[in-house]
Amino acid sequence: MIPRQPPLPRTVPARKHAKAAGFTLLEVLVAVVILGLAYVAILQSFSLALRNIDRLRERRAFYLTELLAFEEELAAREQEETLEDLPAGEILTEGQIYNLVLITSEDGTFVTARLEKRQ
Repeated sequence: MIPRQPPLPRTVPARKHAKAAGFTLLEVLVAVVILGLAYVAILQSFSLALRNIDRLRERRAFYLTELLAFEEELAAREQEETLEDLPAGEILTEGQIYNLVLITSEDGTFVTARLEKRQ
């Protein structure tokens, strides 16, 4: 009888083994392009956010100066005359966008002011 030989170890051909070991150049390039596009999108959103923050800061400063000027004008007007002495519908102060108009009840017991958009 012939002695049995142990089975030969199975080997993977060189091509299959090299292919399974890493990424191809094409796969790496596609990954780099996708990451680059994501990076550009993130930078654009940060840039837009910074521009909006600057715009809001300018707008807030404008409204603050308008408010301070409005308060000074009302304080000066309050020293000159009382609101009850003014006729209804008179413009108390004029702003760039709105006017402050005096509103009184018919019997004169209620006095308030209303903001009206300028025409």
